[in-house]
Parts: sequence; structure tokens; C-alpha cells
Amino acid sequence: MNRFMLGVLVAILSVSLVAAGTVVPGHARDRNDKDGNGIPDKGVTVNGHYTSLYAYDNNGDWYWDLGDGRIYGTVDGVDDLEQETLTQCDYVVNYRGKFENDPYMDSGWIQNHINCYGFDDNNHYNYLIVHKSDSRYRGNPEWSIWGDWEYHVLTISGFGNLVRPLNYNG
Repeated sequence: MNRFMLGVLVAILSVSLVAAGTVVPGHARDRNDKDGNGIPDKGVTVNGHYTSLYAYDNNGDWYWDLGDGRIYGTVDGVDDLEQETLTQCDYVVNYRGKFENDPYMDSGWIQNHINCYGFDDNNHYNYLIVHKSDSRYRGNPEWSIWGDWEYHVLTISGFGNLVRPLNYNG
């Protein structure tokens, strides 16, 4: 579970990092970025979709392909990880929100579908993070993830929605 939480943080940070250095995946620069700074213009709602791969081994090495050409990690590729303890997580990231002329999504929602398989983790994870401007926001500090954002859905295969403990099967 600790490695999963690291992966969750990686996915969450990816939305911020993707917006910070490049055109946000899923939108056309010329339509939403009239000033050419690589950030959707203030007041423009952006819909996005991209895929990402995060992989690691039990030696502490990791590889992260953000899906937009940028790659991070302690190794150059998945083949360089120890295959006997390899775990891979495929991410499908969807989001809708406003960036308000800064590199971070200021409002909206982020949805991730994660399929992990391998030595350390064989689970499916789904989560939905909403901003306080979203009608689904509940203001529960227990599920706050950063600032005015919180988990609305956090499911793990075999456990159910952890955000709604009455439905938790663990």
C-alpha cells in the first residue's frame, strides 16, 4: 500500500507538472492559450486525457513515463528494472478544470484509473479528486488532499470506496 500511495502522489503531481512545463494534454494550444505561455488562458475550462506508466522494483529503482515525452526515474526504461520484483502501474488520467493563467489547475476535477500488476501490487485503483467549487465537494478534512481539493472517490479493488466508510468492505 505504501508504494501505491507513492504512485498516487506521482499521478497527482503529474497534473501539476504537465501543466507547468508543457501544453496540457487534451487541449489545443491555439484555442485555449491565446498569449502563448503554454498555460490555458484565465476563465477557459480545459478537458484533458492522457495515459502514463509508473514502474518500480524492490531495489528502490523506478521509471515514470508521463505520456507526453517526458520521462523521469532512476533507470532509463522498464527493461532496466529488476524483472523478478517488477511492478507496473498503467494510469489513465482525465480532468476538467480551469488554470486561471498559472501552471496549476485551480478548480475542477481529476479522475484517475490505475491498473497495477506485478510483484508488489495487483490491484485496480480509481479516484476522483474535486475542488471546493465542484458541487460534490464535502469539505471533509479527513479526505483533503491539498488546499481546497479532496478525494470524492477512492476505490481499491476488493475494498470499495474508502472515502465513504459505510461502504468499506475491509
